[in-house]
Parts: sequence; structure tokens; C-alpha cells
Amino acid sequence: MSRDLPADVAAFVRAPDPERFEALALDAFAWQHARIEPYRRLCAARGVGPGSAAGWREVPMVPAAAFRTTVLTAAPAVETFRSSGTSSGDAGEERSVHHHPFPDLYRLTIDESFPRYCLAGLDRPPMLALAPDRELAPESSLSFMIDHAVARWGDPEAGAWAFGRRGVDVKIARSWAGARQRDRRPSLVLATAFALAQWLEALERQGLRFRLPPGSAAMVTGGFKGRTREIPRTELLARLADLLAIAPERVAAEYGMTELTSQLYTRALLGGDPEVYEPPPWVRVRVLDPVTLEEAPAGEPGLIAVFDLANLGSAVHLLTEDLGATEDAGVRLLGRAAGAELRGCSLAAEELAG
Repeated sequence: MSRDLPADVAAFVRAPDPERFEALALDAFAWQHARIEPYRRLCAARGVGPGSAAGWREVPMVPAAAFRTTVLTAAPAVETFRSSGTSSGDAGEERSVHHHPFPDLYRLTIDESFPRYCLAGLDRPPMLALAPDRELAPESSLSFMIDHAVARWGDPEAGAWAFGRRGVDVKIARSWAGARQRDRRPSLVLATAFALAQWLEALERQGLRFRLPPGSAAMVTGGFKGRTREIPRTELLARLADLLAIAPERVAAEYGMTELTSQLYTRALLGGDPEVYEPPPWVRVRVLDPVTLEEAPAGEPGLIAVFDLANLGSAVHLLTEDLGATEDAGVRLLGRAAGAELRGCSLAAEELAG
């Protein structure tokens, strides 16, 4: 094993070599096994160690729920990310905490995936962020991601953050859209689904429509967890086309988690299926039967499991609480798993907690 595995993973992210993935995945397993005591305990309960795993599929998975109760870090944290939870604000609500030791590796994964799926030919476009900035949400992994994307790939003179403590800042968003309509520069809107819906509803109330220049696009992430009303994706995209002139085929969807480092995107801007999320080359995705945790046939629903080499600092093999189905070298999201569907991973969380 290399003495500098984080550097090796970074090199793979920059220049992926499919033939090296398996060996690097097993090195990452051994690296985490040696450094994360709760994970060693889980592996011992599973009877799997660095010398017995024959491939990345056999690396014991960490359930996403474990990040709510257990510190999983292979090195001192440089950034700490916390999940948003629901809007209920319950004082006892458990939130996932990701103690992240390698933020530069995080930024690298953004640079190697975001431009391909979200820019699609746009050259440092004006960006509007409908999400809290890092000052407002310093422990949000989404804010970290969007902050880097805006700084690295957007026009610093024509960008805007339109989100405050009460949600979308409609005045800032309206001013940005008006400026883009005047200067005719193709632009990019970065938003959570809920924030985008909030802005579009405000435009409807005010009787306003903007025609963003041809070539403009949007990246939409997240859903409506904990909200009283959920808007179907088709309706949201129809409103976006009507009120901002961004066509549905110009909307890339992003799938990310507090507990992961890498993101998955749809290939909508590349002419692909707008509902199928494609993993980057350093990530592998499977769908597992919720009860047996055996790999489900293509097209069959189950729990999504992600092997993310860039998650070297915490858990490279993660069992999520999301349902999906594999399709076309990617995964189609089917929503959140119900409690009964999570029985297959409850024992693993207990083993990690000790």
C-alpha cells in the first residue's frame, strides 16, 4: 500500500484508470480499517478484514445512519459537515455529522464532475445560487460544493447568492435575472428543489417572467424533506420553462449526501436520460435488496449502496437510506426508504456504535 493513499486517490480522480480501481479500493479498505476503530469493530463482526476481501463489493458497508451516532474519521477533521435534518426543528433530532479530513480532495471531485454535467459548454457563466452561502451555513456540504463551483467555474463579476435566513431573497434573484435578460449571457442557476419552487412561486405571485438567454441551464438538487407541500418534478420543470425560459432538457439534477464526498449527476445537458444519475469514474453504485442486502437485478428497486474512493477520510463503502434501481450504467432514484426497508442495515449501525 502507498504511504500517501490520499494522493493516490487524488491522482485517480484526475486520471481514472478502470484497471486500477479494484486495487485502490482494497487499499482504501485497509487504510480505513487501520485508522477507524468503530469500523474495525464492524468488520470483525462481519468476519471480513483487509486480507480476506477479494474485491470492493466485499468491503463491509457503513450505513448512513451511523454518521448520526458515531465519529468516523481516519484523520483529524479539517471541515465538519452536518445534515440539514427536517424543518421540524426538534431539539432531539439526530443529524449526520461528517468529520472530513480532506477538503481539497472534495474540491477536486467537484472540479472533475461539475463542469462536465452542469456547464456543458458554458464558459464561466453568471451563476445564481439559491442556497445558503458558507457564512450562513458553514457546516453544510451543499454550501461547500456550491461555493467552490461558483468561485472556480462562475463569473465573479456577474454571480449572486440569493438566500437568507428566511429562505430565497426574491429581490436579489429578481435583480440577477433582469441583468441576465439584458446582457444576453447564458447563465446557470444552482438551487435546491425547494428553494427553486419558492422563487418561482414568488415570480408567479408578482406576475413576472424572465427570458434567460438561450443556452442557460440549471442544476437542481435535493427534494422537499420535512416540507408540508411537495411539487412534482415535472411541474417544477414546467414552471421553470415558463417563468425563466430554461427548458427541461437544460436542467441537470444532482445527487449528493452529507455522508459522501462525491456527487452523481444526470446527463440531461449531455443529451442523456434526465432521470438517471451517473456515477463518476471513481465511484461505483449498486442497488441491494433491503432485507438480504444482496445485489438486486437491474431495474429492480432496492437500497442504494455507494463505493466512493474520495470518501477515504470516513467510509468508502456507504449504504444509503435511499431507494433506487440501476439503469443504463447509472441509478434511477425512487425516494427515501421506509423504516421497514431499513431492517437489513440496522444491525450494522449497532455494531459500529459498540
